[in-house]
Amino acid sequence: MVKVEEFKKKIETILSQDCNIEFLGDNFDHIVLLISETKADKIYSWIEQVLKKDIRPIVIGSTRRYKDWTANQLLTFRFPLNLENTQYRILLVKVKNSVYIEFQVGNHRYYDKVRKDLDLA
Repeated sequence: MVKVEEFKKKIETILSQDCNIEFLGDNFDHIVLLISETKADKIYSWIEQVLKKDIRPIVIGSTRRYKDWTANQLLTFRFPLNLENTQYRILLVKVKNSVYIEFQVGNHRYYDKVRKDLDLA
């Protein structure tokens, strides 16, 4: 099991100190506490692959509004996560040419809500 603050700090370190990272999600802390060290290492590796551009973002052509931006101004990456036989999703949402990043963790219902907000197919 990983500690929530250590998990967040490690992600902030990987993504860079220059970014403004917001950690979001229903029951974020509770979900993180279920993550084993091995699974956390896989998440950190996935983030590093995203930064190296080894993983392509989900393409959004929509001009639908998401907070202060339109969906086509965002780079969105998804990582499936299975914890205790429950499916979760991690979404890494970055604003193009900006230092703002969202790291979201949630169950399928939460993911569906965010997916609709982002106008993802």
